[in-house]
Amino acid sequence: MKNVLLFADPGVDDAFAIIYSVLHPDINVVGIVAGYGNVEVEIATRNIATILNLLEVDIPIYGGANQPVSDVYVEFYPEIHGVEGLGDFEPEGLGYQLTNFTDVYDVFNKYEDVSVVEIGRNTGLMIGYMLGKQKMEQAKNYFIMGGAFLTPGNITPAAEANFYGDPVAAKFVFENIKTHVFPLNVTNSAYVTPEMIDYIIMYSPLEKLKQPLQLMYNFYYDAYQELIPGLNGALFHDLLPFMYITNPEMFSFVEREIYIETSSGPGRGASIADFRPRYEADQAMLDGEEEIKHKIALQMDYNEFFRLFLETFIRNLPPEAGE
Repeated sequence: MKNVLLFADPGVDDAFAIIYSVLHPDINVVGIVAGYGNVEVEIATRNIATILNLLEVDIPIYGGANQPVSDVYVEFYPEIHGVEGLGDFEPEGLGYQLTNFTDVYDVFNKYEDVSVVEIGRNTGLMIGYMLGKQKMEQAKNYFIMGGAFLTPGNITPAAEANFYGDPVAAKFVFENIKTHVFPLNVTNSAYVTPEMIDYIIMYSPLEKLKQPLQLMYNFYYDAYQELIPGLNGALFHDLLPFMYITNPEMFSFVEREIYIETSSGPGRGASIADFRPRYEADQAMLDGEEEIKHKIALQMDYNEFFRLFLETFIRNLPPEAGE
């Protein structure tokens, strides 16, 4: 069982990632930090509480960042995720009680071998590290969805949304924390078709989930028909770190230093790594202390993605969920 502390900002694909992680029998979500990103932090928190209520699990929700540390305007994308973040699914008004952000460090006291998964802006991760470096360094691994290497961005020609939303935070993270990164290079292959959703609706034993899944997917699918005409589906970027945790063999990686452009120009939020043919030879010639290198996912086995997605979403809740 893999213990996971999640940073998220639901968002349709975040919502699917949360559901996937709770349903998977080998993943134990021990806490979720809500942050701004696809929606405001208050809405993200409400959305997480809604998803957990549908799943009937009790997982602590921690209040995260409500704005970037970068001097940038916060942009939300209702045309992709809907005004409330969950497409055409409108959550009922739920009461929820936020746990103080610094209480998140108790996770490392309570559980061993905790892995951190960040699928939103990197602001909360940066703040968590700055306020509690010793605790955050107890994490077994860090998995981040974000960036674009050797491929166009999805917000600008150069930048992916999570890094564009707070490039200073992303720069800090990559300068201080060794990570596995899942950029658009692989997430652009993580498409879910209408037929896959139809299969889940037909065979899922969780009746309460069926309508929300359908409503969220339909809105998200329609958005992608505008974003990428001809794509038979919608891209679910945020699922991939969770799939790696239990099925690492489905990905291939390279190890590189990562640089984030923090200027306010057209390169803002761009992720840069050295892919020149002479890279290895140049590294062998360097003297002194090396910079932190990160594992960057470049390829994914889509057949395995397809199998894991369907198998997990038609599962019943494992007995350990929420414990």
